[in-house]
Amino acid sequence: MRPWPKRLGALALVSVLCGKGVAHEGPEAEIEEITVEIARFGESAERLLQRAIEYRVLGRLKEAANDLQRAARLETDRPGLRRELARVQEGLGQTNEALATTELGLNLKGIEPDERAALLALKAGLLAAKGKSGAALESWTEALRLQPENVDWHHSRSQLLRELARHDERLKRLDEAIATTGSGMLEVERIDALLDAGRWAEALPRIDFELDASRLRGSWLLRRGRALLGMSRESEARKDLEAASAEIRARLGPGIREASLLAEVGLAEELLGHVEEAKRWFGDALAAGAGSFVRERLEKLKAAKKD
Repeated sequence: MRPWPKRLGALALVSVLCGKGVAHEGPEAEIEEITVEIARFGESAERLLQRAIEYRVLGRLKEAANDLQRAARLETDRPGLRRELARVQEGLGQTNEALATTELGLNLKGIEPDERAALLALKAGLLAAKGKSGAALESWTEALRLQPENVDWHHSRSQLLRELARHDERLKRLDEAIATTGSGMLEVERIDALLDAGRWAEALPRIDFELDASRLRGSWLLRRGRALLGMSRESEARKDLEAASAEIRARLGPGIREASLLAEVGLAEELLGHVEEAKRWFGDALAAGAGSFVRERLEKLKAAKKD
């Protein structure tokens, strides 16, 4: 049996903001300042890159793309420029162009392993968005070979394996990733992978362990409800699912539209058999930025109604 880590609820997320300096008057002021520098000293790849980053912060992606294309012409051997341009092209919906840009970056001579890994990760996401799951999986695997400590990338690969219903491989890769990173987030992902694989009895004691120590219980009640339902313990499952829906709804106060919470309520309602209610919550989750899992559930519910 795999050893369990200390309680997963005691996790902290640290955000590190990187900027040009301590004082920052905002993107508009930065753009104005860089534009003055360009007028005085001429264009350079670095000035254009910095202005493009500020344009991207403001959502002015066309201006950002224009600056980045000019910067890439000035410094043709700089993979970071290609990566930034591909990100902007992705934001513009130019998936094919973004993929072409990542390939240009990957083919540069002397590219450092970290830059190659970042480009491969970006490429993986673009390929997945185009439905090329097999090629996306190859890119994730190559990126992780170069940066095996990257927890977010392990999670993204796991989600792709879920979409492909490759449950055994997903669990194997998660075990490897947890051994490498010690990540609590991946431990939670592994429990979800057990549920998706239908390994209810294996998941249940781990869920109970988390429930006993958790203050916010809704997500774990939802997981336990899934496990109990899979084990045909329907009355117990219904109790957990109703409690999960109520607890998570209480956290969604006025103006709070967190996609993950909306999706969890939708899943609880679906498992309770409240189809129309589930569709409404899944729709709200998609509008708040939820990913492919929610889209799949909503499409499945719509298709079932037509049948």
